[in-house]
Amino acid sequence: MKYIVSLLFVMFSYLISAQELPAPPAMSNSSKQQLIDEFIEASHYQKALINYAKEYLELKMFDYSVDPPKELLTKEQVHTIISNFNFDDFKISLYNSFSFISEDHLKELIKFHKSIGGRLSKNNSALLMTPAIDLNIKNQMDYATENTK
Repeated sequence: MKYIVSLLFVMFSYLISAQELPAPPAMSNSSKQQLIDEFIEASHYQKALINYAKEYLELKMFDYSVDPPKELLTKEQVHTIISNFNFDDFKISLYNSFSFISEDHLKELIKFHKSIGGRLSKNNSALLMTPAIDLNIKNQMDYATENTK
């Protein structure tokens, strides 16, 4: 019986040690970060992202599931949340998301945005978005909303 338990222990230990560690999060190298920074500047990404966050908060201002709709946020609260948004802290999310774009494609995006003056739409509401960026900005706005109540 001892031998069977020992054998099972050895086999189990071997299987556990065969598991791989998770891959580190994607991060861009310094040359790619410079390209991402240049893309952010050329595309006016900060302003477009702030517009996106503002529109998201404006959609969450009222609870329409009750009659009459209940105000959840005031315009002053939305303005405070937007004015306190720290874009520099959010850049890490952009570096992670845009690290999957090749340097050649980043250069083409920069060239494209410079050719159109950096604005895809009149009020700068169109922007390059990934699911991770979308989730991160919404989570950050939801967190800020909860802390303003």
